[in-house]
Amino acid sequence: MRIFVDMDEFFLKVERNIASESLIESSAGDAPDVIVALSGGADSVALLVALNGLGYRCVAAHCNFHLRGEESDRDMDYAQSISRVYAVNFRCVHFDVENYKKNHGVSTEMACRELRYAWFRELSAEYGCIPVAVAHHRDDNEETLFLNLLRGTGITGLCGMRFRNDIFVRPLLNLGRREIEAFLERRGISFVTDSTNLENDVKRNRLRNVILPSLREQFPDADTGIARTMADLSRNRSLYMEAVAAMGARYMDDQGRIDVASMVGEVRNSAMLVYELIRDRGFSFLQAADIVRFPQVSGRRFYSRGYQALLDRGTLIISSDEEMPDEIVTFKMGRSGDGVPEPLCAKFINRGDMRPDRSGNTLYLDASLLDDDPVFTLRGWRSGDRIQPFGMKGSRLVSDIMSDAKLSLDDKKRVRILEVNGKVLWVVGLRASRHYPVTEKVESVLCFTCG
Repeated sequence: MRIFVDMDEFFLKVERNIASESLIESSAGDAPDVIVALSGGADSVALLVALNGLGYRCVAAHCNFHLRGEESDRDMDYAQSISRVYAVNFRCVHFDVENYKKNHGVSTEMACRELRYAWFRELSAEYGCIPVAVAHHRDDNEETLFLNLLRGTGITGLCGMRFRNDIFVRPLLNLGRREIEAFLERRGISFVTDSTNLENDVKRNRLRNVILPSLREQFPDADTGIARTMADLSRNRSLYMEAVAAMGARYMDDQGRIDVASMVGEVRNSAMLVYELIRDRGFSFLQAADIVRFPQVSGRRFYSRGYQALLDRGTLIISSDEEMPDEIVTFKMGRSGDGVPEPLCAKFINRGDMRPDRSGNTLYLDASLLDDDPVFTLRGWRSGDRIQPFGMKGSRLVSDIMSDAKLSLDDKKRVRILEVNGKVLWVVGLRASRHYPVTEKVESVLCFTCG
């Protein structure tokens, strides 16, 4: 435990939490140890004062969302002034919440949360991935428990918040609001109050200002019992997650694909197991239940924010939005072969350098097609797409070519089409067309390959 001059019991409790939960480590040299999320309210001010008093080198980080007019600027000014008092580096960011809501389709509360946590992560990375201390305390944790309970939740929601969640740490999590305010009063430290916290028009405020005070009045030991219950449930959850990991490993391969068909036949509560394996990517229990209802029906898709899950012959395949290729890319290319988008490569060769390729990974074209400065299009295949295959008469559906190649549904969604002037030149990696053929009269050949 660190040694400090001020022996206030509050400091001792905070340092005990930091030590027992391994929340903060001292950085080398003059580098900061921790970023403190500083709103200017009682909780965050007490957190800053405690960490500073314990000798940790802090960076105070304040978010101005500009939602409360002059009051927002008042909070920012106070946060800066209290940082100056304790010789703490102060960082501030200004957010346009309304614009973010419009672009992302989220509520004000969710917009503020996503904006501030994204910025905290950026700050952490800037300072060498140091932890970000947030001032959640025992009362906040109880409010979260009851909100989750009233909305409907499982064991995770009933555990409340944790002392550490990735880079975010909560040194005050087992201290109550009264204890925090008493600490500030003993030391004569002021703080600002968010006026919206006093309004009972939102659920959390009604819990904080009406319901929980009444509960404590009727049951004086309520805080102790609730804290003990959450601690017990947290231990229960640890054991439960160990069991989930062990069972899930039997049905998940190295690429994260889940054998749902086998699981349904062997696990009594397969919907819950699927849910636990995919919930961290935003999927709901209702979606998991729907997945296991008809696991052998291929082509069914399920969406969450940022991910999609595809059922393919009893296997659940999950892809992130970032893994999905762009739908349409148009491009022109010059005689140097530049301007071609990935995964394509292009070069010019002599006809005598052509090599037979039955794999479909190479496309040879008469380079004279570039004389008219055409626009190429690379896109995903569409239902009804047809190609006039090289060496064949007539045309074939692209879907039939993919079926002949025995592509899975996951592979099919990644198939790209190269076309020019409305003509399908190439089902990339599968079949070339007979357009712009290389005849004996052709000298310069345009060669496309896929990487």
